Amino acid sequence: MDNRLLNRKKMKLCLVCSSGGHLLELHSLNELWLQYERMWITFPHQDSISLLNGQMVFWAFCPTNRNLWNLFRNLYLALKILRQENPDVIISSGAGVAVPFILMGRILGKKTVYIELLTRVTTLSLSAKILYFFVDHHLVQWPQLASKYRKAVFKGRII
Repeated sequence: MDNRLLNRKKMKLCLVCSSGGHLLELHSLNELWLQYERMWITFPHQDSISLLNGQMVFWAFCPTNRNLWNLFRNLYLALKILRQENPDVIISSGAGVAVPFILMGRILGKKTVYIELLTRVTTLSLSAKILYFFVDHHLVQWPQLASKYRKAVFKGRII
């Protein structure tokens, strides 16, 4: 057996998203994340509690829309969790909870990926606009959206 395979570190993912449609889209990428050690960051709502049963989950503070207090609480939470769990890559489909985790991840030197939702056809979401210059990879699900933003890449649709 090749020794490089034995010594290869298994990648750990941090999957960050709001509950609802953001969670459903990121969860549907199970062919990507099932093969890796992973943790989820989302809100403690009925859909996420049910869908992520048995997964490692950390509950973020909500609401995040126009809530400065929860932004600071989630920044602290991001620092604490990312230092404790030390993921290799942070992947997010938005929304507001993505901002503190991706920003803190960048400060800590983590690779970051933002996946814009399928519903964003002509413009980026507010979270995507805020994080556009900070993420390593920005994936969109419409070719016309990719053509408007230099850093955005269209690789197909998730759902």
